[in-house]
Amino acid sequence: MAFSLLFGFLLYTPVFAQVEPDSPQQRTQSELEAKQALEAQQKSQKALSDFIKSARIQTGTSNGLNSLFFQFRMAIPKFRAAIDEYRWVLSMQGKLDAHLKEIGTQTDVMLKYLSASKVNHPKTDPAEFKEYSAAELQWETLNSAERISAFLDFAVVAERQESVTPKTLEFLYTLDGELLRLKWLTTHVR
Repeated sequence: MAFSLLFGFLLYTPVFAQVEPDSPQQRTQSELEAKQALEAQQKSQKALSDFIKSARIQTGTSNGLNSLFFQFRMAIPKFRAAIDEYRWVLSMQGKLDAHLKEIGTQTDVMLKYLSASKVNHPKTDPAEFKEYSAAELQWETLNSAERISAFLDFAVVAERQESVTPKTLEFLYTLDGELLRLKWLTTHVR
């Protein structure tokens, strides 16, 4: 996007031919126009620079948003593997702690990317789960994780599109909400 703004700016920058003015009044007029054009160009360059600086995501590393997106993509297979292991242990009535922790860790990676992308969903309302038994919370965690897993590939495709549609924004907002809900579940399931 910054490149297209820069290209658009360069495309519409006026070009001045150097012609000797006939009179001092024309010279003064030409100098005034040149000065105004230079000021407008400097103002535009500053605005573009400010936009580019504000668009950069500060993550503590120099790689920024691309690094977070790479981590997001790498978290998907780990997330799915953790879900498979959780499903198996849950069906065998084994200890869930390690698998819940792994699901929570991968959820954090995905949430970090979405929050850096400025997709913010309200926090999960714990009242939604007050009627759930411990076993129901365990199964709801699995259902939630599997629902999210089914749509993660679409998230990668949506993020790589050149244009952002309202459906894409709605999808990312919903995904963020589902991930927050899953994060709450993984921290409260015993």
